[in-house]
Amino acid sequence: MSSIHFGDNNGLLTARYISGSNVYEEALYHTRLISLYRSSGGFVHKDNSIDFLLELDTRMYRLESFDLVIDGQDLRNRWDWVGASQRPGRDDGSIEGVIELKHQVRPVTVKVVTKLDGTPFIVRYLEITNTGTEPAALSSVSPWSGMLWGANDADIAKNIELLPPGAPSAFSIGYLDAGMQGCEGNLVWEPLPKGVRRIEGNNGRSGYGGPYFIVRNEVTGECAFGALAWSTNWYAEFWNEPFMSRENVPSRGFRLICRMGPDGPAPLRTIAPGETIVTPEMHLSIMHSDMDKCIQSFHEHLRKSVIPSRPKGKEMYTMVGVVVEKPGDWILREIDIAAEMGAESFIVDANWYGNGDFPGDDWGRYRGDWVEGNWLPGGLAACRERAHDKGMLFGLWMEPEEVGSKSQLFAEHPDWLLRTDDNRMIGTNTGPDYMQSGTLDLANPDVVRFMSDSIIRVIGEYGLDFFKLDYNMDVYEGGQHEIGGYVESESWRHCEAIWGIFDRVRREFPEIALENCSSGGGRNDLGMMSRFHYTSMTDFGLFPRSIRAINGMTTFLPPESLCYYHNQAFPAHLNADLDTHLRVTLFAQTYFVGFGSQSIMDSTEYVEKTQRYIKLAKEFAYPILAKHPRVFHHTPDIGLYKPADWCVLEYASQDGSQGYAGIFRLGTGKYVNAGERSNEYLFRPRGLDPAGCYLVTLDNLNTEIELSGADLLRGIPIHLDQPHTSELLLFRRKEQ
Repeated sequence: MSSIHFGDNNGLLTARYISGSNVYEEALYHTRLISLYRSSGGFVHKDNSIDFLLELDTRMYRLESFDLVIDGQDLRNRWDWVGASQRPGRDDGSIEGVIELKHQVRPVTVKVVTKLDGTPFIVRYLEITNTGTEPAALSSVSPWSGMLWGANDADIAKNIELLPPGAPSAFSIGYLDAGMQGCEGNLVWEPLPKGVRRIEGNNGRSGYGGPYFIVRNEVTGECAFGALAWSTNWYAEFWNEPFMSRENVPSRGFRLICRMGPDGPAPLRTIAPGETIVTPEMHLSIMHSDMDKCIQSFHEHLRKSVIPSRPKGKEMYTMVGVVVEKPGDWILREIDIAAEMGAESFIVDANWYGNGDFPGDDWGRYRGDWVEGNWLPGGLAACRERAHDKGMLFGLWMEPEEVGSKSQLFAEHPDWLLRTDDNRMIGTNTGPDYMQSGTLDLANPDVVRFMSDSIIRVIGEYGLDFFKLDYNMDVYEGGQHEIGGYVESESWRHCEAIWGIFDRVRREFPEIALENCSSGGGRNDLGMMSRFHYTSMTDFGLFPRSIRAINGMTTFLPPESLCYYHNQAFPAHLNADLDTHLRVTLFAQTYFVGFGSQSIMDSTEYVEKTQRYIKLAKEFAYPILAKHPRVFHHTPDIGLYKPADWCVLEYASQDGSQGYAGIFRLGTGKYVNAGERSNEYLFRPRGLDPAGCYLVTLDNLNTEIELSGADLLRGIPIHLDQPHTSELLLFRRKEQ
């Protein structure tokens, strides 16, 4: 349930938003829109308590509900309330509250938009209009800021169980600490120090970590989940302010203020006279529950309001795909092998395009010429028809934001490439005499039209069932343009363009499934997720990094939205026993990067086991994934590199009727708790009905046993002697 209430409390204009168990109230106070309070339990303060809530001084603390700097002026104050209204949201079943503010000095109006969908998450974005006659330069913006938690002296003294003296902090922050490719899913936790702590992504994409955070209140037990829907550079800042008593003696209280927004060289965006721009959305919730339920609430919100539902018949499917490695009709045999293995789709990855001779390993330099090369007999049409004849879907890879140095596009339109100061080109391996590829400048409307039309043409001309976008460029601070007397960063317009292009794709091809990729997981933010059905998790799928990464990524993103690349990283098959290597494929939608030699079908055990796990995915795991499972992290804080002996992940259907769990042995037993046996893990399922009766498959023993829900709660001991081995448990409720 959701509701919005606008009120006038003795001249104080207020807005209250309730979504699920979350309450957020704000007010225009001394010309500033400030946060009054948040409640994780649905509690609404009495009207006569407003004075108590306003004890914090806005001259001392950053309580403003948003941050905005335009033309060098910090617009935190001097706002007039123009009006407030409610409207239907852009997503089905959602509502939006709109507060319109007019600045007293600058010719700027802001509509503060708050979106509710009935889940505990509340979404905030701004619509900013330049009402003047000259361009305005937006230097910095946080669409939602202010206090997450705070208490006055009386609260601390009377009502709160304090941390012991010497405790590192009242707050801990969890985030994906992934500064480079291959580190996706590295969830780390650290105490929030006194003062300011900043996390950020600055490689020109939203980054391999992504704009997500969790703040855990160690005093109250609450958790704040936050995310910014932004596909390039970003930041999040937290002020941990210890409370000072009237005697100026530090107390052991707590106060935490947060802001989050896009980052980069100022101005981020120029706004033409009369133009309205829309900021990225910030998604935020404070919940008082265990971590599993908090994560499940975030997944529920993303499924309801962010990640689009998949087209009918494409809810989940096993994929096989290969890069075009050489000329000839060998790829048709790859399609045959994929069908024999039981896969449901086939994708032709990079190197299918270009004018001239086959580029070999130099495929990057031909990006931009999106016409098929002449090195596949029968072309893509033959591949598509072969896949369709075998009952498989057909897809194609494309990297439309990039231009290779040997492409016709590069030669004809050097002015279309992204450049920074001194007209320097931004690209890969750039230098005075050599450049492999550049990035298209999407601040140029002609370039946007070309790119949009190219994608639409490729999808239509080649009859695709699904489409894979890739983006392999780190542009860091990005390019610049002189606009209206300012040097504007290109990145904001780049986001607007790429989002608009795929909004068009979804309108014109509602039946196509869309995969987002960016050197693996370099752009897995909610801005991209809201336009694609699933996303590449990482390019580095070596065990145990593979299951650790899924374990970390599913803290924020639901498992059915993740695409795991199996066999992509050499020598992935050598790092675990075969069953363990294949069991990882059940915990996300899996893209098999081929199966090795084309004589593979002469093999026995490898083929039979691979076929078995593909069948198990199609018949058991994927139906659970397609219906949006609850995820339970039994080893939530191991990240990618933290010493750990086990990674244990459980998926259960919403009604608890079935589920499965992977118990993966990582280490040698050096890191177990005192008194535990290093070779045994006691698994207690969390997603099943204690009153039910279940048939439980222990895959290593190929045995099915019957256990009550109560017996399962007492645990199943899993014995694994060696590192990089595993057990798979399947649960089916027995019909009475």
